[in-house]
Amino acid sequence: MTRQAGMTVVVGLVAGLLLLVLMALGGGYWMMFQMPGVSYQGTPPPLDDEGQALRERLREHVRVLADEIGERHYWRPERLHAAADAIDRAFREAGHEPLRHAVPIRARVFHNIEVRLPGSSVTDEYLVIGAHYDTVRGTPGADDNASGVAVLLELARLLREAELDRSLHLVAFVNEEAPFFGSDAMGSLAYARAARARGDDIVGMISLEMLGYYIDAPGSQRHPPLLGHFYPDRGDFVAFVGNLGSRGLVRDAVGAFREHAEMPSEGLAAPELIGDIRRSDHWAFWEMGYPAIMLTDTANFRNSDYHGPRDTHDRLDYETMARLTTALARAVETLARR
Repeated sequence: MTRQAGMTVVVGLVAGLLLLVLMALGGGYWMMFQMPGVSYQGTPPPLDDEGQALRERLREHVRVLADEIGERHYWRPERLHAAADAIDRAFREAGHEPLRHAVPIRARVFHNIEVRLPGSSVTDEYLVIGAHYDTVRGTPGADDNASGVAVLLELARLLREAELDRSLHLVAFVNEEAPFFGSDAMGSLAYARAARARGDDIVGMISLEMLGYYIDAPGSQRHPPLLGHFYPDRGDFVAFVGNLGSRGLVRDAVGAFREHAEMPSEGLAAPELIGDIRRSDHWAFWEMGYPAIMLTDTANFRNSDYHGPRDTHDRLDYETMARLTTALARAVETLARR
């Protein structure tokens, strides 16, 4: 990073924090932090047989991507292609016919993999649920982001027979990680640009970004500056995060999720000047003018193995992931209603 770029980041961070304080003091607390419903508290009941089977399928998806395939990116193209093939097979095993969309980069071509569930009455509107399947170099990427892909794949299974008013597009995106974030090679940006060029009406996008790491010890959760005053210090919740333009989607998603969830949840709609809220594929949809949010375990603010060699499949909490996936499937059904 150049000195000028570093100064730009610092100025943006200071401006974002100042705006956060001013909004909170000026009545913006309700706009940014207040969410519908009540976050789940207490000890959840044991998983039933269906939940246990879901837990094991999630575990196997993560094991295949993070252990069997391992780090997967532009510099390991055979592994990135192997991950795409594994995702394609899993979609087919869940009863779907996936589509592949080419994402060229230099002399190579990678792919987004998409499944479409048609709506019954509102055919010109659709929701997008996405998760990136690449990693940075040097990590097997279990939490980042085999966990998000695993949830995506199981949503495809759980929602296969769902009666939806709006259509639902489930997409595994390539090339989210640096140095491709924000570039023409970023799979989600290519997808969002193509949708905007066609004039598609995407009513909302949810990015599944790191969904496997949970710990309820006091002090296990950190936050960007100032936000710790508004959120728990235990890393046992999942966070719904969006910009101010996506505030309605944040609130709708949190409210729908809390109707079914047996795990804690938090929500935030904040100015984009707070850079940490931009760090996933939902940003690409903001760039194209679509409402979009990130669903996350908060990454490095909780998981000390973020982007490291110890981000392995045996360190994730698959029981909580199963509870999350079940509740999210029901929430997506709600969001897909007219």
